[in-house]
Amino acid sequence: MFIVQMFGTTTTRSIDSLEQELLACQTDKTRLVFRQVELLRQLDVAQVAAADGCRTMIDWAASRLDVSRPIAKDLLVVARAQNPQIDRMLETGEIGLERAVALIRLHNTGAGEELMADALGLDLGGLWRLVASRERLTAEDESKGFSDRFLVMQPSLDESWWKLWGGLPGPDGEIVEKALLARADEFPRLEGEDRSQRMADALTSLALDSLTGGSEDASGREVVVAEVLVDAETAAATSGEAGVVLSSGPKVGANVLSEILCTGQIRVIVSDDKGNRVDY
Repeated sequence: MFIVQMFGTTTTRSIDSLEQELLACQTDKTRLVFRQVELLRQLDVAQVAAADGCRTMIDWAASRLDVSRPIAKDLLVVARAQNPQIDRMLETGEIGLERAVALIRLHNTGAGEELMADALGLDLGGLWRLVASRERLTAEDESKGFSDRFLVMQPSLDESWWKLWGGLPGPDGEIVEKALLARADEFPRLEGEDRSQRMADALTSLALDSLTGGSEDASGREVVVAEVLVDAETAAATSGEAGVVLSSGPKVGANVLSEILCTGQIRVIVSDDKGNRVDY
């Protein structure tokens, strides 16, 4: 039992009642999504996107509804399919938008009534695998998948944190995943650490191997992975929490400095406050 406070009143709720209310909210949400689909259907026929100067109806829906393009695209897929059975299940809240899109794509592969009925019993992951196994992949689709590949790395303003996102064709994505999983399995498991954190560590580890290759590149020259600049006076006064930056700009803290000193191959260059080298 849970004690729930709302608008100054206190009530006692069971886990089951909370779950049922959550499911009821999802059903109501799905019904509203279907209403959006109906309205988009009419607006699409009226070519409202062209009238408003938008490139596509997906762009128009994304801007008007303040949603991402993938969500706007899913809404348009259902609107344009005009599948009475899928419309009915969406309207009654039996299925959500993502399942509706998957069922439409499965239906477009020529799936019969029996297979469509079986698909309703699959979870979303299983349903999408079924769709993938039946959809045709043309040479043009493969070329587009290759040309659409990308990787973006975005640093914060002080470069103390980086965001990464991207997309790869299926075979390349599988190669990357297997490589990261294999490297992640070599690390000791830390308490509270999840899979995504281990994958991030694996990516950094593989990149470091690529840079060092045993601390020398193919020409035999020493590879400098990171040059750390330490303001000794500031760093000493703050136990390494300030005064430590990489030469490329990002600041680092005591933990990174300690790791470099303990595990890296270190070359120390001492300079005065004007940057003149005084010792090596």
